[in-house]
Amino acid sequence: MRIMQVQRFGGKTVVVTGGAGGIGCAIVRAFVAEGARVVVADLDEAAALALCDELGECVSQRSLDVTNERDWVTLLDFVDHELGGLDVLVNCAGFYAPNIPFEEMPLDLWRRHFAINADGVFLGCKHGILRMKQRGGAIVNIGSGMSIKAIPTASAYCASKAAVLMTTRTAAAAAGAYGIRVNAVLPGPVPTAMLWGNLAAGQTEDELTESLGQFSVLRRLASAADVAHAVLFLADPASAALTGIFLPVDAGNLVGA
Repeated sequence: MRIMQVQRFGGKTVVVTGGAGGIGCAIVRAFVAEGARVVVADLDEAAALALCDELGECVSQRSLDVTNERDWVTLLDFVDHELGGLDVLVNCAGFYAPNIPFEEMPLDLWRRHFAINADGVFLGCKHGILRMKQRGGAIVNIGSGMSIKAIPTASAYCASKAAVLMTTRTAAAAAGAYGIRVNAVLPGPVPTAMLWGNLAAGQTEDELTESLGQFSVLRRLASAADVAHAVLFLADPASAALTGIFLPVDAGNLVGA
């Protein structure tokens, strides 16, 4: 007798911000594989549309500037009216300008990190909670190992991603009464376009990957698929008792940090 596998998110509507990026794409694909209807919310409309073409009718694309509150309202109006309401929100959109010494960080660049990484997550949590008050649901925020581990040439990224942690905890405290869970995943270095911005002159992607892998106890980097697996775990209704937590996905990069 053939046993049918139950899809964990069958019939659920999921919004992934930054869904056209390296980690975002993996999260979108993982939810689609588990039966979800997914909205790829990203400013890179061409990349988002290409992902939708690849994955088919279960995926739709909407433009979203995570720093613009009106964009959030417009996006979630679409989700309510066209898709029956929001079940899971993944705040994955992020920004990182690497290799800037702390004392040379321009204030406008510092503020851009906070606008996207911190304000964007706040707005997502705020409006996600408002839309899910009557139905329950889950929010998963993408922090970073650098939410905890200080890198002096990544001060704005570290500080803005640290803000994601307390935003996650305060949002979880506020949302619990409505049956909404809010958690965070903390990726370590992941082989995506964002990571390749750290390449030194003449260094190859493989060399950078091997070098960074030495800082993790498993001697490897986490993949985008590893991060997506953790996101689905936290969003899964079976994880009903988990809220306000931070889950590192970094092959042991933070061990001993």
